[in-house]
Amino acid sequence: MKALVTLASTPTGLFIIRRLHQLGYKVTVIDSHSRSFESYSNGVSKRIIAPSLRYDPHGFAKTVISELKQEQYDLYFPVLECGFLMAYYKDTIQRYTKMVTMSFEDITLAHNKDAMRAYAEQANVRIPKTYAPDSLKDAFRFLEESDTPMVIKPAVGCNAHGQKIVLDPKKAVWEYGQLVKEYGLEGRLPLIQQYIKGTLVSTVNLAVKGEVKGEVVFRALRTVPTSGGTSSYRETITSPEAELFDARLIKHFNWTGFISFDYMEEETTGKLYLIDCNPRIAPGAILGFYAGVDVVSAFTELAQGKEIAALPRQQDGVRCKLNFLDLGWLLYNLIDKNLTAKEKFACFKTWSKREKSYRDIGSIHDMLPSFALWAFLLRNVRKLLGSDGGEIFLEHSLFDEETFQKGLAESATTTIL
Repeated sequence: MKALVTLASTPTGLFIIRRLHQLGYKVTVIDSHSRSFESYSNGVSKRIIAPSLRYDPHGFAKTVISELKQEQYDLYFPVLECGFLMAYYKDTIQRYTKMVTMSFEDITLAHNKDAMRAYAEQANVRIPKTYAPDSLKDAFRFLEESDTPMVIKPAVGCNAHGQKIVLDPKKAVWEYGQLVKEYGLEGRLPLIQQYIKGTLVSTVNLAVKGEVKGEVVFRALRTVPTSGGTSSYRETITSPEAELFDARLIKHFNWTGFISFDYMEEETTGKLYLIDCNPRIAPGAILGFYAGVDVVSAFTELAQGKEIAALPRQQDGVRCKLNFLDLGWLLYNLIDKNLTAKEKFACFKTWSKREKSYRDIGSIHDMLPSFALWAFLLRNVRKLLGSDGGEIFLEHSLFDEETFQKGLAESATTTIL
């Protein structure tokens, strides 16, 4: 059996490659840059470099479809936001191989944080108060009148990309203007959202026709950035409200495939607030595997047209760590000028504590990806410790819908034929 995996230069992508290899697949990887540490895995049989998903989505799509036409694949497995783009071409892809996906329109709707206000209300799911300004003048007026902490975020984003938490309302106007300028958001202004103080609770689901078949629920023990972002250390937990909200949203969408949600658990009340929807697989799938929920294996069966039963419930208290990112958590705290020496030492003690946990990347049976990743990190340590350090990983993995829409009529025809 052969599987094509695209944009796999993430811990999730490496996990998928390894799991597919264990299930008997020969794996071809298509990525957008040469620093893809996952391509060194012994589970990879073939590697292809494509144009950037972010800057040349049409070139990326053309490369993927061309490979599917030339080789016989049993499964296509997109990782991260390339799945958004390739959903547009699902009818073409399904002529050549198996692909499980919702429509492009369904995916972009679910991922849009502005649209979230409407669909969360329809599904009876709690979200923070959110304001979508009509103009910069409108945004500045609203921010000048605000006297509470807030979150400024793009309507469409990934892994806290472009997100800014503003604890001092007096700085909100300046921070908003800087975010608009830095990310070129004049045409699609960022949202202004109520800041919920608490911890991040996330989920990963595999669904079929609006019914949850497998679910992983976990709490972020540490995140990068430390104010909220990707979890570097996480633990499976019981959260009835997260399971309830997930089920309501998945039923509302009538979803089939992977879909993941992020919630903030309010510190004082324990209530969950939906803050993000990622219509794709997420890193929690790795943790889920160690906790007894093998969503990747179930996904391959679903792609083959088999009826899948509900997966076992996860084991709670299982922990998983992304070592290089967790080291980043420590370094960010150690260079934080707002922390006292005592607070920094407390962070070090927390980080150095020995607790049973699994690793997202490290494997004694597949060591080269770890060496390749650490070599890359050491070469780019200064950039990584900068305020936009995460961009070095995300740059070619993001899907920009506006870029895709440009020239779509001309390129789509040649890509599909």
